Amino acid sequence: MESAKTRTLGPRLLVGSGLGALFLLTLLHPLAFTVLVAVASGFAAAEISVAMRFAGWHVPRLVALLAPGIVISTYFLGAEGQWLGLLFSIFLLIAWRIGTLIVTFNKQSLKQTLRDFGGTAFVLVYLPLLLSFSIQLVTEPLGVQWVLGLVLSVAIIDTFGYLIGRFFGKTKLSPEISPKKTWEGLVASFVGAFVGGQILVLLIPASFLFGLLFGAAILLSSVLGDLSESLIKRDLNVKDMGNVLPGHGGVLDRIDSLIPSSFVAYLMSQLVF
Repeated sequence: MESAKTRTLGPRLLVGSGLGALFLLTLLHPLAFTVLVAVASGFAAAEISVAMRFAGWHVPRLVALLAPGIVISTYFLGAEGQWLGLLFSIFLLIAWRIGTLIVTFNKQSLKQTLRDFGGTAFVLVYLPLLLSFSIQLVTEPLGVQWVLGLVLSVAIIDTFGYLIGRFFGKTKLSPEISPKKTWEGLVASFVGAFVGGQILVLLIPASFLFGLLFGAAILLSSVLGDLSESLIKRDLNVKDMGNVLPGHGGVLDRIDSLIPSSFVAYLMSQLVF
């Protein structure tokens, strides 16, 4: 008889394979990869803004349109476009929120208004800003190889941790934050980090020691990214950020590990460039 674990595994692997194939196709040109990241950031921003609105944070829906702009401006203008895009988006969304409060004669408290501004800025920093470091990475020398090594490392870490933790995990890692995470899955992720780091060594190329360092750094950022999103979902009282990806939940549920890892991989690339 088919168990619940095996029923969800099939759709998860199918969707994951499709996303992997799409990602590989975008590596044919950095602009294609940029468009993929921009679309993902837009979907993820929409998902988290909806969840925050249900929890009482008024984050304008416009954030879903401005988030991709930060990613795209990074591709064309580099670091200047990245930060100018962020500052412009925050200013525009704050002005938009103030305008809606005036038009609707909403007598919202100053504390709640500042809370909304902070939530809006958080979404833009957490998603498009951190993800846009992968755009800076892909435009560097050997950037495509770096991005491929990054995504493969995160995917292997997640896959090893998911499969071992789901079928053999017994000891909970942090039940208060993420009930499904286990220490057995974390150990499997360590093995995945080693494999991912050595894959990058073959792609760049780099030293064996750098591969170990890269794998350890991406493991740390992946686990923190996963746990951070779990903590956000717990605070917002949602199980998944969305349901557009069968077996995975929402787009944000799929890319949570990649968000901080993009920044970490870019920093580590500067040790080489």
